[in-house]
Amino acid sequence: MSPEQMETLEQTSFSMVTQALTDYASQAVSIFKEEVDQPQDIAEDVTREAIELMGLPQIHMRLYGKVDIKKAVYVFLPEAIPVALMLDAKAEKPSGSGTATIQMSQTSMRVKMWRQGEVIDETGKLPSFIQRDGRSLYVVTVFAKYIYDVIDNAHVLKRIIAACLPNGLLQDRYNPSANDTIWRVGRNAPTLGEDFRVRISFADLRSKASWRVQDIQIPLTNPDF
Repeated sequence: MSPEQMETLEQTSFSMVTQALTDYASQAVSIFKEEVDQPQDIAEDVTREAIELMGLPQIHMRLYGKVDIKKAVYVFLPEAIPVALMLDAKAEKPSGSGTATIQMSQTSMRVKMWRQGEVIDETGKLPSFIQRDGRSLYVVTVFAKYIYDVIDNAHVLKRIIAACLPNGLLQDRYNPSANDTIWRVGRNAPTLGEDFRVRISFADLRSKASWRVQDIQIPLTNPDF
């Protein structure tokens, strides 16, 4: 698959996910407000329910990976393209709305960036495509970030930010070098032996392709919020 075809495949897949999140936004607001679970658990449940409610054209195949939701689906361009859709949900307070922390097992890109005066070149552990049952499923990775506050002991959903992380086949377009990057230093401590993590910068990703970061419109059920 050419870079142009991969870009189109990701954009089409991402539009389905963002539409599912938009359609489910009202329910998401209510669920966050009413549930007593941890916000991260609520975010995972809301994302899963939104995708299931849309009813994507699924391929009956089990996928593996360290993301919250893994689905084998068809995306039509107009021919049917098998896609391994990887979705990860995150919940954070407003101070963390500019980035999303990812593990190297959640990306097929190489992470090229500067850290503490040294060039980092870390290989992603997620493949660009998955061979299964005679099919090649191209990996599309999406993060849904739920920004919430706590008001009167309730979780109040403020924003939903969706971001489509580029497939490793698009490395040269999005992160060709440490000086041309979409990454920020992750929340891990190498001195403590913690696994390497990195943060995707929404602003830098949007500057490369505006469609890759979307703010999902949510209704304001209470103007005081």
